[in-house]
Amino acid sequence: MRIIVVDDEKLARDAIIKIGNQRIADFEVVAQAGSIHEAQQAILQHQPDLLLLDIQLLDGSGFDLLALFPSPLKFKVIFITAYEEYAIKAFKASALDYLLKPIDADEFVKSINKVKYQLNLETFNKSFQTFIHLYHANIGEQNQPIIIHSHSSLIRLLPSEISRIEEEGNYANIFLLSGEVVKVTRTLNSLEEELKSRGFLRTHKSHLVNIQYIKTFQSKELNIVMVDGIKVPVSFRKRSQVFMSITQWCKM
Repeated sequence: MRIIVVDDEKLARDAIIKIGNQRIADFEVVAQAGSIHEAQQAILQHQPDLLLLDIQLLDGSGFDLLALFPSPLKFKVIFITAYEEYAIKAFKASALDYLLKPIDADEFVKSINKVKYQLNLETFNKSFQTFIHLYHANIGEQNQPIIIHSHSSLIRLLPSEISRIEEEGNYANIFLLSGEVVKVTRTLNSLEEELKSRGFLRTHKSHLVNIQYIKTFQSKELNIVMVDGIKVPVSFRKRSQVFMSITQWCKM
């Protein structure tokens, strides 16, 4: 998390940075500033995730600084000040928190964790929206045929004919709805790249499934049950992604 500390008192900036370095593992201060002008230049240069901002600065207020940037702000803001009466105005300026000096270390850590949560949530939402965008962008082409090399043959398959794909050594087994299994000399990564925008979901390092043929997601057992009754494993690290993908698919 990239942080800029803005306070017109160096001792105050040093105190903030000391607490952050002692209590927060990934506390990275990329710049410090004591005035609106310095802070504006630092923000433009470093594109921070978080601004730790005092109310009273050498050449104006923290609110004047925020007014220089378009809304919504591209960075989070925590106000750190000795002036309690500005709290309501701070939250109207989209601040995530408002801390009074002298800083309580525990409250400071809670505020930083609140920012981390927001940033992680926004990153996940952006990634998921990209997935949805790719799906909708390719909806017209989703069932266009793909050409698969199998030994000395070329096989033309529609994505809707494929239930799931399982990696086996240097091969991949493509399981069709008809019950036929096509063995191809393709990596699962290459097949995923070709099919991920057509409704296919990677559940495990060795498994790729057609999401429309999922019947049940057993989150505790880390399994997906396909419509033909076959169970496909879900890796622990992909559990949340699988759950969200299935949920969104059902809403389409």
